[in-house]
Amino acid sequence: MSGIEAIELSGIYKSFSGVDVLKNIDFSVGKGEIRALLGANGAGKSTLIKVATGVYLPDRGGIKINGQACSFKSPIDSFNAGIAVVHQETSLIPTSTALQNVFMAREYKKASFILDEKTMLKKYNQLAQKLNVNVAPDKIVRELGSAEKKLVEIMKAVSRNSSIIIMDEPTDSLSKNEVDSLFRLILELKNAGITIVYITHFLEEVAKIADTVTVLRDGQLIDTLPAKGLSTFHIVNLILGKEIMTREAEERKHVSKTARLSVKNLSRKNEFSAINFDLYPGEVLGIVGVVGSGKSELANTLAGAKIVHGGQIELNGQPVILKNPNKAIKLGIGLAPEDRKTQGLFLDHDLGFNVSLPSLKRFSRHGIISKKKEKLAVKAELDRLQTSYSSLTQKARYLSGGNQQKCVLGRWLMAAPGILILDEPTRGVDVGVKSELYNMVRQLSEKGNSIIYCSGEPEEILAVADRIMVMQKGKIKKQYDTKPLERELLNAMLEVNNV
Repeated sequence: MSGIEAIELSGIYKSFSGVDVLKNIDFSVGKGEIRALLGANGAGKSTLIKVATGVYLPDRGGIKINGQACSFKSPIDSFNAGIAVVHQETSLIPTSTALQNVFMAREYKKASFILDEKTMLKKYNQLAQKLNVNVAPDKIVRELGSAEKKLVEIMKAVSRNSSIIIMDEPTDSLSKNEVDSLFRLILELKNAGITIVYITHFLEEVAKIADTVTVLRDGQLIDTLPAKGLSTFHIVNLILGKEIMTREAEERKHVSKTARLSVKNLSRKNEFSAINFDLYPGEVLGIVGVVGSGKSELANTLAGAKIVHGGQIELNGQPVILKNPNKAIKLGIGLAPEDRKTQGLFLDHDLGFNVSLPSLKRFSRHGIISKKKEKLAVKAELDRLQTSYSSLTQKARYLSGGNQQKCVLGRWLMAAPGILILDEPTRGVDVGVKSELYNMVRQLSEKGNSIIYCSGEPEEILAVADRIMVMQKGKIKKQYDTKPLERELLNAMLEVNNV
């Protein structure tokens, strides 16, 4: 690329406790360019961004913004230099309005202590019109959907005249239509000369939105390439550092013809209704649907986290009432929930506690837990998922989002309940872990475990499921047997989910 780069990081080194996390990184992005920053969990993406935004000081190396050398000692320094971050998990104030969040700490004032609300409303509406954003200025943030929160975050960044916007997993939790709207907005920003650094695990997005791609692996910059014509397989090979093989669809048979779980006319007010299906031993049942389809609410209900309003749940032919998750666990039902932070983890407890909790009976004799056996089992599970952590005594709060997800998955893969419900299990994890997870799901099913696998990605469901149910607006719209795995099936599912 010619001309002055919008952001340029040169010779960046960063280590923690003697471990090199970034090793001589040279990373630059041109003005008005959309750069996809890719890599497995632990590759160094987050650390690089934190160096670029003043969260971390580099051990060595330099930073230039629009050709000018900068030294960021805090995030406010990078913000003043024109860098804004749209985080994976919102940084908005939930009890304030969209307008208040956009102008937070930059309010227009008539005098020292009097807000100029008329001017702020005018500026908000002008910005919303410019970016084609339809979010009411007086709407309370906690009442907004995931996509609307992302849009408000972007409005906040643009309102501060940021020339560089870093987006960390911006499409996480968004439906297809919401993703399309976000992409249109990102292209508007590009056309306005704003530079975008776009971090994602959804590789199919790269060709749709990025101009160029940078891949990190093990703290090193592997390559920077034009996005046009770059295949997903090539990207995966760069991320993993090895060739991957495609898996041929195999014939899969149930261990038993007798249903382990039967759901009969199940309903919850305003969430889902008239849900009917059977789940067999050794089967992977995929449930695919967009955000708001009801699949997560159904998953929580089947795991005892929500009360049934109508219908019946049977285990091995016997009606059961799942009053709470503890009752479900005792009956052999485990849930890896979509929201790992509020539902899946005890953030202020250590990793050993989080992973081993449902499996403690395995390590106890006469009521006494063998800490040695527990530690070895937890470590084996986390290492199998390639989890990055300092020690088993580390609190879950201090792991990255992807590594937190691995802890939730590790817990249930180790416990291996008779029925395992996985709700968006690959959210925030890299392609290598996805592939490993698919294999582990198949291995569990081959041992006779029953799996309910919920995802908004039809391709992902096709990779693991024996049967597929499509949910839309709280109802099961269609059911498919995945054998044979034909492209027509995928197209039909995509069409059903185009809401």
